[in-house]
This record gives sequence, structure tokens and C-alpha cells, in this order.
Amino acid sequence: MEFFSIAITVLAAILTYQTWKNGRWMKQSHEDTLALLERIEKGQERIGKGQEEARKEFAEALREIRHMNEEARML
Repeated sequence: MEFFSIAITVLAAILTYQTWKNGRWMKQSHEDTLALLERIEKGQERIGKGQEEARKEFAEALREIRHMNEEARML
């Protein structure tokens, strides 16, 4: 009977240690995930700004082409 109580105590200590270690790992993983999500959001914002600038440049180029076509028709 004494052997079983010692074995249960040892197993409980091992499980407690594993739980503590897993908790630390989960906390670190959570922090890493939040940091990654923040980096992704910042990247998407930069991409969005780049796309907006590209649209503006494209629209300006189309205006210039239309203007050139109108001038060519007048000749």
C-alpha cells in the first residue's frame, strides 16, 4: 500500500511539472501568434496603400492617353 501511495505521488509530481511546462509553452505560442497576426495586418495595410497608389497612377495614365487621343483627333 505504501508503494502505491509513493507511486501516485511521483506520478502527480510528473503531471504537475508537465502541466506547468505546457502552460508556459501555450503562453509563448499565444504571444508568438499575436505578434505574427500583427505583422500580417501591417503587411496588408502596406499592400493596400501600394494598390491605392497604383490605381491612382493607372487612372492618371488613362487620363493622359484620353487627352492624347483627343488631341490626335483634332489634327
